[in-house]
Amino acid sequence: MLNQDQILDQALELISTVGLRRFSVSELGARLGVVKSALYHHFPGGKSEIVREVFRREEDRVLSAMEEALARARGAKARLRALAEAKLRLVRELGRLYRLREEIADELEGFLVSRRREFLQRELGVIARVIQEGVQQGELRPVNSELLALALQGALHNLSRAYAVGDRSFPPGAVEQLIEAVFNGIRSLQQEQERCGNERS
Repeated sequence: MLNQDQILDQALELISTVGLRRFSVSELGARLGVVKSALYHHFPGGKSEIVREVFRREEDRVLSAMEEALARARGAKARLRALAEAKLRLVRELGRLYRLREEIADELEGFLVSRRREFLQRELGVIARVIQEGVQQGELRPVNSELLALALQGALHNLSRAYAVGDRSFPPGAVEQLIEAVFNGIRSLQQEQERCGNERS
């Protein structure tokens, strides 16, 4: 029996092929071998609801991947690197969908801008939490965690866009360089002294 995930999987493939403007419930039904009413049973809002759920599901995947990566990492630096790598790894997989954001249909644009704002706030909270925990554990010096998280998120966004569209202008190890630059600026005095001691020994 057809379920919502099957519909969204096919919808994502169709959107990636024809773009948002040409995406239709009729074509989706034809690809799935069902009548339109079967799709409206799962998504009463039709095209707009299906597209909304496609984006919601993929954005949730990004956040889930970041949270799972954080759970496996230890230490502020490792956790910042883990969440950045997890996001970019998934962005590469979802590259076609991210490119399609520039082709958003007029009737969906307002919603998707709002949806993007919600996603960015949730992502910002994840990054800020890692920074706050690093400060509490003495790994990072006291900083405005939200402001720093916003700066890191902005850098990650630019990397994500490049990865999504296949831009190869960023050098290999760009994530590592980004995290090193951020971490070197906010490591605690104790961490800095330990690093200097290790370099002298």
